[in-house]
Amino acid sequence: MKFIDENSINRLNFKNLLSRIEILSPYGKEKLNKLSVYSAGEEDKLEKEFFQMEKIIKFIQEDKKNLMDIEGILHRLKDIKTLLKCSLEDGVLDVVDLYEIKVQTMMFEDLNKFLKEKKEIFQNYILNDLSDLLKILDPNDEKVATFHIYESYSIILKEIRKQKKEVENRLFIEKDYEKLKNLKDERLSILVDEEREEFKIRKNLSKAIKKFATNFIENIEKVAELDFVLGKIKFSNEYGGVKPEISKEKKEIKLVDAVNIEVKEFLANKRKKYTPISVEIKTGTTIITGANMGGKSVALKTIAENVLLFHMGFFVFATAAKISLLDFLFFVSDDMQDISKGLSTFGAEIIKLKEVNRYLKNGSGLIIFDEFARGTNPKEGQKFVRALAKYLNTKDSISIITTHFDAVITEGMKHYQVVGLKKINFDELKNKIIASNSSMELIQENMDFSLEESQSTEVPKDAYNIAKLIGLDDEISKMIYDEYTEEE
Repeated sequence: MKFIDENSINRLNFKNLLSRIEILSPYGKEKLNKLSVYSAGEEDKLEKEFFQMEKIIKFIQEDKKNLMDIEGILHRLKDIKTLLKCSLEDGVLDVVDLYEIKVQTMMFEDLNKFLKEKKEIFQNYILNDLSDLLKILDPNDEKVATFHIYESYSIILKEIRKQKKEVENRLFIEKDYEKLKNLKDERLSILVDEEREEFKIRKNLSKAIKKFATNFIENIEKVAELDFVLGKIKFSNEYGGVKPEISKEKKEIKLVDAVNIEVKEFLANKRKKYTPISVEIKTGTTIITGANMGGKSVALKTIAENVLLFHMGFFVFATAAKISLLDFLFFVSDDMQDISKGLSTFGAEIIKLKEVNRYLKNGSGLIIFDEFARGTNPKEGQKFVRALAKYLNTKDSISIITTHFDAVITEGMKHYQVVGLKKINFDELKNKIIASNSSMELIQENMDFSLEESQSTEVPKDAYNIAKLIGLDDEISKMIYDEYTEEE
């Protein structure tokens, strides 16, 4: 069962978030591109990962020089898995291939020295010993990052090269045309012998490398893990990540002052305040309500993003968090329209709901619906959302729905409401807007985007107040007010 689908990843803009992680080696980048998640039942494994990260964080704080040495090696690594595969398949490596393997073997040996010095921290990343391979590729123990077919590999090669040098010396001083021609022919014959002998040596070296290929590939996997975990830690340190608590006894998501990095940076660039969100959600249905400008979609993305990071073994961006490992995550929003299939937004949502239902029968996950059924008429939409909320409330999954529809929240559901403009002085704000002629900006500045738990089952009526603040015509405004009064 796939944890999250590609559409949900794209709607969360999650790949852009991951692009901020600094990975140094091609092996670490490959691991980042093929990220897997920790599944329900792997709580102990994830706990060990978080503990390992904490140890490395402490090391980074105390020993920046060793960290720079490790990162310097990671940064210089090239991807040579294809060369190792060639040797495993009995291919014959050329001189450049042998050079690349020798250089990387030397770098692995240097890296291993650092890791062994801090064995208590890097125990999981200590590499297999490749010193015997290095002796084969560096028979003269030169310890330099170069490679050629050494004469010490073969007495025959040594003799051939000796003959070649003698002929070349004679060629240099010979003036007679016929003798020169004969010497050139002789040299060409020696070169053929040299190439033949070098091929034999390269073939033998390739066979020798094959014996070490499995250990080498294991080292590559450990290096990828090391590079990736260092990237995760730097990512966490840069954006204020915190180690989350793993909830093992019940399925829940608890976030305290959680942030969405991209939105926070966007607002910071405009010198605007960002409001973190706090939620405590358990299995069943949670409804989030609030004005269109109240940041409900951002709240959903903040929750989903941090839950997904948690499942991928990252620290989360909050002041505190407690999350359960789940089986799947769905993020269903109104940007699902599939034009190529001729589907409306509502049609695409129904198709996704069918998929969600299949997952519900096989596990417990996080299901998020952002304004479900807003693409159909309000009377039918309200019925669909109410039924969906009731249905999900009976399941052993955590479900969150944002909605504008009334009479959706029923007994046993949790209700969070965006504070919005509830706590402001409405007349004072209206006077500021009239004086500044900047309604939208002032409304946004005074909007409280935090969530508060509400006992009310009704959806707040913020649209009318926002419309008046923006500057709705008095005649239209009165008619809308009369509609509200008549309804009441």
